[in-house]
Amino acid sequence: MTNDLLRLDDVNVYYGPFHALRGNTLTVGEGEIVSLLGGNASGKSTTMKIILGLTPVKSGSVHFAGRDITRASTRHRIKAGIASVPEARRVFPQLTVDENLLTGAYTRSDRAGVQDDLERMREHFPRLAERRHQEAGTLSGGEQQMLAFARALMSRPKLICMDEPTMGLSPKLVDQVLDEIVRINSELGVAVLFVEQQAELALSIASRGYVLATGAIVLAGTARELLDNPEIQEAYLGKGNTQ
Repeated sequence: MTNDLLRLDDVNVYYGPFHALRGNTLTVGEGEIVSLLGGNASGKSTTMKIILGLTPVKSGSVHFAGRDITRASTRHRIKAGIASVPEARRVFPQLTVDENLLTGAYTRSDRAGVQDDLERMREHFPRLAERRHQEAGTLSGGEQQMLAFARALMSRPKLICMDEPTMGLSPKLVDQVLDEIVRINSELGVAVLFVEQQAELALSIASRGYVLATGAIVLAGTARELLDNPEIQEAYLGKGNTQ
Protein backbone atom coordinates (compact mmCIF):
# COMPACT_ATOMS: atom_id res chain seq x y z
CA MET A 1 0.00 0.00 0.00
CA THR A 2 1.52 3.33 -1.04
CA ASN A 3 1.48 6.41 1.15
CA ASP A 4 -0.56 9.31 -0.20
CA LEU A 5 1.74 11.87 -1.79
CA LEU A 6 -1.13 13.99 -3.12
CA ARG A 7 -4.64 14.13 -1.76
CA LEU A 8 -7.59 16.22 -2.92
CA ASP A 9 -10.37 15.99 -0.34
CA ASP A 10 -13.97 17.00 -1.13
CA VAL A 11 -12.84 19.75 -3.51
CA ASN A 12 -15.41 22.12 -4.97
CA VAL A 13 -14.62 24.74 -7.61
CA TYR A 14 -16.87 27.38 -9.13
CA TYR A 15 -16.38 29.60 -12.17
CA GLY A 16 -18.90 32.27 -11.27
CA PRO A 17 -22.20 30.40 -10.85
CA PHE A 18 -20.91 27.32 -12.70
CA HIS A 19 -20.04 24.38 -10.42
CA ALA A 20 -16.90 23.10 -12.18
CA LEU A 21 -15.72 20.46 -9.67
CA ARG A 22 -18.22 18.74 -7.41
CA GLY A 23 -16.87 17.43 -4.11
CA ASN A 24 -14.06 15.42 -5.65
CA THR A 25 -11.61 13.31 -3.66
CA LEU A 26 -8.58 11.66 -5.25
CA THR A 27 -5.14 10.48 -4.23
CA VAL A 28 -1.79 9.75 -5.85
CA GLY A 29 0.57 7.52 -3.90
CA GLU A 30 4.34 7.87 -3.74
CA GLY A 31 5.87 6.48 -6.92
CA GLU A 32 2.46 5.73 -8.45
CA ILE A 33 1.07 6.38 -11.96
CA VAL A 34 -2.56 7.50 -11.87
CA SER A 35 -4.70 8.46 -14.86
CA LEU A 36 -7.49 11.01 -14.93
CA LEU A 37 -10.02 10.16 -17.64
CA GLY A 38 -12.93 12.06 -19.10
CA GLY A 39 -14.27 13.79 -22.16
CA ASN A 40 -14.19 17.47 -23.02
CA ALA A 41 -15.42 19.83 -20.28
CA SER A 42 -15.42 17.00 -17.73
CA GLY A 43 -13.21 18.83 -15.24
CA LYS A 44 -9.84 17.24 -16.00
CA SER A 45 -7.97 20.47 -16.73
CA THR A 46 -9.59 22.23 -13.77
CA THR A 47 -8.36 19.42 -11.51
CA MET A 48 -4.82 19.94 -12.80
CA LYS A 49 -5.10 23.70 -12.21
CA ILE A 50 -6.21 23.04 -8.64
CA ILE A 51 -3.15 20.90 -7.99
CA LEU A 52 -0.81 23.50 -9.52
CA GLY A 53 -2.39 26.39 -7.65
CA LEU A 54 -3.68 28.10 -10.78
CA THR A 55 -7.35 27.96 -9.76
CA PRO A 56 -8.65 28.52 -6.21
CA VAL A 57 -10.94 26.05 -4.49
CA LYS A 58 -14.26 27.15 -3.02
CA SER A 59 -14.16 24.40 -0.39
CA GLY A 60 -12.21 21.25 0.36
CA SER A 61 -8.45 20.82 0.69
CA VAL A 62 -5.30 19.88 -1.18
CA HIS A 63 -2.49 18.11 0.68
CA PHE A 64 0.94 17.29 -0.71
CA ALA A 65 3.68 15.35 1.07
CA GLY A 66 1.75 15.63 4.32
CA ARG A 67 1.23 19.40 4.15
CA ASP A 68 -1.87 21.46 3.44
CA ILE A 69 -1.15 23.44 0.25
CA THR A 70 -4.74 24.51 -0.45
CA ARG A 71 -3.83 28.21 -0.34
CA ALA A 72 -0.17 27.89 -1.36
CA SER A 73 1.21 29.70 -4.41
CA THR A 74 2.23 27.89 -7.58
CA ARG A 75 5.87 28.72 -6.87
CA HIS A 76 5.58 27.18 -3.41
CA ARG A 77 4.08 24.02 -4.88
CA ILE A 78 6.87 23.70 -7.44
CA LYS A 79 9.48 24.08 -4.69
CA ALA A 80 7.59 21.48 -2.63
CA GLY A 81 7.94 18.97 -5.48
CA ILE A 82 5.10 19.35 -7.98
CA ALA A 83 5.96 19.84 -11.66
CA SER A 84 3.83 19.97 -14.79
CA VAL A 85 3.96 18.98 -18.43
CA PRO A 86 1.30 21.20 -20.00
CA GLU A 87 -1.02 20.31 -22.84
CA ALA A 88 0.61 20.71 -26.29
CA ARG A 89 4.05 20.73 -24.63
CA ARG A 90 4.46 24.53 -24.70
CA VAL A 91 8.22 24.66 -25.03
CA PHE A 92 9.81 28.05 -25.63
CA PRO A 93 10.38 27.82 -29.40
CA GLN A 94 13.08 30.48 -29.74
CA LEU A 95 15.15 29.23 -26.82
CA THR A 96 17.64 26.40 -27.24
CA VAL A 97 17.07 22.97 -25.74
CA ASP A 98 19.47 23.73 -22.88
CA GLU A 99 17.85 27.11 -22.24
CA ASN A 100 14.43 25.45 -22.07
CA LEU A 101 15.78 22.93 -19.57
CA LEU A 102 17.15 25.68 -17.36
CA THR A 103 13.73 27.35 -17.20
CA GLY A 104 12.54 24.23 -15.39
CA ALA A 105 14.96 25.01 -12.54
CA TYR A 106 13.91 28.62 -12.03
CA THR A 107 12.86 28.05 -8.40
CA ARG A 108 16.25 26.55 -7.50
CA SER A 109 19.29 28.41 -6.19
CA ASP A 110 21.77 25.50 -6.08
CA ARG A 111 23.71 26.25 -9.24
CA ALA A 112 25.99 23.23 -8.97
CA GLY A 113 23.02 20.94 -8.50
CA VAL A 114 21.25 22.48 -11.49
CA GLN A 115 24.30 21.85 -13.68
CA ASP A 116 24.46 18.26 -12.42
CA ASP A 117 20.79 17.78 -13.29
CA LEU A 118 21.31 19.35 -16.71
CA GLU A 119 23.94 16.71 -17.40
CA ARG A 120 21.65 14.03 -16.00
CA MET A 121 18.90 15.07 -18.42
CA ARG A 122 21.34 14.85 -21.31
CA GLU A 123 22.21 11.32 -20.26
CA HIS A 124 18.58 10.34 -19.76
CA PHE A 125 17.47 11.92 -23.06
CA PRO A 126 20.37 11.42 -25.53
CA ARG A 127 18.42 13.01 -28.40
CA LEU A 128 18.15 16.23 -26.43
CA ALA A 129 21.88 16.16 -25.77
CA GLU A 130 22.48 15.96 -29.52
CA ARG A 131 20.26 19.00 -30.02
CA ARG A 132 21.25 20.99 -26.94
CA HIS A 133 22.10 24.15 -28.94
CA GLN A 134 19.15 23.84 -31.32
CA GLU A 135 16.08 26.06 -31.01
CA ALA A 136 13.24 24.10 -29.45
CA GLY A 137 10.79 25.22 -32.11
CA THR A 138 12.73 23.26 -34.72
CA LEU A 139 12.36 19.93 -32.89
CA SER A 140 9.87 17.25 -33.91
CA GLY A 141 6.70 16.80 -31.87
CA GLY A 142 8.12 13.76 -30.10
CA GLU A 143 11.37 15.57 -29.30
CA GLN A 144 9.44 18.54 -27.92
CA GLN A 145 7.51 16.18 -25.66
CA MET A 146 10.77 14.69 -24.36
CA LEU A 147 12.00 18.25 -23.76
CA ALA A 148 8.83 19.05 -21.82
CA PHE A 149 9.41 15.95 -19.66
CA ALA A 150 13.05 16.84 -19.06
CA ARG A 151 12.20 20.46 -18.26
CA ALA A 152 9.71 19.27 -15.62
CA LEU A 153 12.33 16.96 -14.10
CA MET A 154 14.76 19.87 -13.67
CA SER A 155 12.82 21.02 -10.61
CA ARG A 156 13.50 17.63 -8.94
CA PRO A 157 9.80 16.86 -8.51
CA LYS A 158 8.14 14.13 -6.46
CA LEU A 159 5.06 14.38 -8.71
CA ILE A 160 4.60 15.39 -12.35
CA CYS A 161 1.16 16.38 -13.61
CA MET A 162 0.84 15.73 -17.34
CA ASP A 163 -2.00 17.15 -19.43
CA GLU A 164 -2.70 14.90 -22.43
CA PRO A 165 0.96 14.07 -23.17
CA THR A 166 0.06 12.02 -26.27
CA MET A 167 -2.06 14.70 -27.94
CA GLY A 168 -1.24 15.29 -31.61
CA LEU A 169 1.42 12.60 -31.84
CA SER A 170 1.61 9.71 -34.31
CA PRO A 171 0.88 6.18 -32.98
CA LYS A 172 4.61 5.37 -32.99
CA LEU A 173 5.43 8.49 -30.98
CA VAL A 174 2.54 7.81 -28.61
CA ASP A 175 4.15 4.48 -27.72
CA GLN A 176 7.49 6.23 -27.14
CA VAL A 177 5.89 8.81 -24.87
CA LEU A 178 4.10 6.15 -22.81
CA ASP A 179 7.35 4.19 -22.51
CA GLU A 180 9.10 7.34 -21.32
CA ILE A 181 6.46 8.01 -18.67
CA VAL A 182 7.00 4.49 -17.34
CA ARG A 183 10.78 4.99 -17.42
CA ILE A 184 10.59 8.29 -15.54
CA ASN A 185 8.41 6.61 -12.96
CA SER A 186 10.43 3.43 -12.54
CA GLU A 187 13.99 4.77 -12.86
CA LEU A 188 13.58 8.13 -11.13
CA GLY A 189 10.79 7.22 -8.71
CA VAL A 190 8.62 10.17 -9.73
CA ALA A 191 4.86 9.82 -9.27
CA VAL A 192 2.74 10.75 -12.30
CA LEU A 193 -0.83 12.01 -12.58
CA PHE A 194 -1.84 12.35 -16.19
CA VAL A 195 -4.92 13.51 -18.01
CA GLU A 196 -5.93 11.44 -21.01
CA GLN A 197 -9.03 11.03 -23.15
CA GLN A 198 -7.97 7.65 -24.54
CA ALA A 199 -8.75 5.24 -21.71
CA GLU A 200 -7.00 2.19 -23.12
CA LEU A 201 -3.74 4.09 -23.57
CA ALA A 202 -3.89 5.64 -20.12
CA LEU A 203 -4.80 2.46 -18.29
CA SER A 204 -2.11 0.47 -20.09
CA ILE A 205 0.54 2.14 -17.90
CA ALA A 206 -1.42 3.43 -14.87
CA SER A 207 -1.95 1.49 -11.68
CA ARG A 208 -5.22 3.28 -10.95
CA GLY A 209 -7.59 5.73 -12.57
CA TYR A 210 -10.42 8.16 -11.97
CA VAL A 211 -13.20 9.01 -14.43
CA LEU A 212 -14.65 12.52 -14.47
CA ALA A 213 -17.99 13.56 -15.97
CA THR A 214 -19.54 17.04 -15.67
CA GLY A 215 -17.14 17.92 -12.87
CA ALA A 216 -17.68 14.86 -10.69
CA ILE A 217 -15.66 11.69 -10.21
CA VAL A 218 -18.10 9.00 -11.34
CA LEU A 219 -15.79 5.97 -11.34
CA ALA A 220 -12.53 5.03 -9.65
CA GLY A 221 -10.53 1.83 -9.41
CA THR A 222 -7.49 -0.10 -10.51
CA ALA A 223 -6.56 -0.02 -14.17
CA ARG A 224 -7.87 -3.56 -14.64
CA GLU A 225 -11.16 -2.80 -12.87
CA LEU A 226 -11.75 0.22 -15.08
CA LEU A 227 -10.80 -1.59 -18.30
CA ASP A 228 -13.24 -4.37 -17.40
CA ASN A 229 -16.03 -1.95 -16.46
CA PRO A 230 -18.88 -2.00 -19.02
CA GLU A 231 -19.42 1.76 -18.63
CA ILE A 232 -15.78 2.43 -19.56
CA GLN A 233 -15.93 -0.03 -22.43
CA GLU A 234 -19.01 1.63 -23.87
CA ALA A 235 -17.94 5.23 -23.34
CA TYR A 236 -14.25 4.99 -24.21
CA LEU A 237 -13.39 1.70 -25.86
CA GLY A 238 -16.24 1.29 -28.34
CA LYS A 239 -17.24 -2.03 -26.83
CA GLY A 240 -20.81 -1.37 -25.83
CA ASN A 241 -23.47 -4.06 -25.51
CA THR A 242 -24.45 -5.21 -28.99
CA GLN A 243 -27.16 -7.61 -27.90
